[in-house]
Amino acid sequence: MSIRNRNSIGEKIFDYGNIVLMCLLSMVFVFPVLNVLAISLSSSAPILRGEVSFFPIQLTFMGFETVLNNKYIWLAYRNTIFVAGVGTIIGVIMTCFAAYPLAYGNFYGKKIYTWMILFTMWFGGGLIPTFLVMQSLGLLNTHWALILNFLTPAFYVIILKSFFSSIPISLIESAKIDGANDFLCMFKIILPLSKPVLATISLWYIVAHWNSFLTPLIFLTDRTKFTLQIVLYDIVLQASGAMYDLTGLTHAADGIMTIPQQVTHTVIVVAMVPMLIIYPFLQKYFVKGIMIGSIKG
Repeated sequence: MSIRNRNSIGEKIFDYGNIVLMCLLSMVFVFPVLNVLAISLSSSAPILRGEVSFFPIQLTFMGFETVLNNKYIWLAYRNTIFVAGVGTIIGVIMTCFAAYPLAYGNFYGKKIYTWMILFTMWFGGGLIPTFLVMQSLGLLNTHWALILNFLTPAFYVIILKSFFSSIPISLIESAKIDGANDFLCMFKIILPLSKPVLATISLWYIVAHWNSFLTPLIFLTDRTKFTLQIVLYDIVLQASGAMYDLTGLTHAADGIMTIPQQVTHTVIVVAMVPMLIIYPFLQKYFVKGIMIGSIKG
């Protein structure tokens, strides 16, 4: 005999209310994206008249042709991909090395080690000391300054440690009886079982490096080493098109060289497309990766 779960009237109203609310929020979040995309594909006249909303008017690919043929945009893409890729790989590895002893270690000073990690969540060294450290290490105007400044966030360590703790320690003990050391236990047993949380943390690293703005603004001075967010800031907010060979496309009424709005919006689209592609593939790991670890965390 099958038993059907019947929701009460109040629960049904709550569910329908949630659906309506999520649809409204989705519209609020999606509208700016569609508006930016529509402007990037529209000609200048309807943009200046404020006629573009969801759909392009007088479709043109001039913005994309201008941006994709610009060498500085591709340089910024290469720099950002390098920082995000290398920073994510090294960051995940270092986070695993920091979290594994917290979850399975039994050594003298473990509490001190834990508090040292937690301390960095509450207090930071400050901007000037960080700059001086990077300067003394000879890392100014290098991408390694961006990577090392976001190497092992304490929050990521705690999340990963919580997930590791949900894996039975008996697996580690059995492997050690057979002669395995901690390196083999971590790489052969723990990490293969931790794919959801590793995917989640990897996505956090990628998004953080991709959207990083203040750190490259402080440590980078060579235009050929600028990341995408710095170029985006210069073009969209500072209108510094001359730095990136984007001026001379249109003339303002007073004779000042300006950057067409479809070009500035195209730069925004080009900057956010990779994250829009990557995010859906890793989104499914978010809840699983965090909630499993929180059972024992």
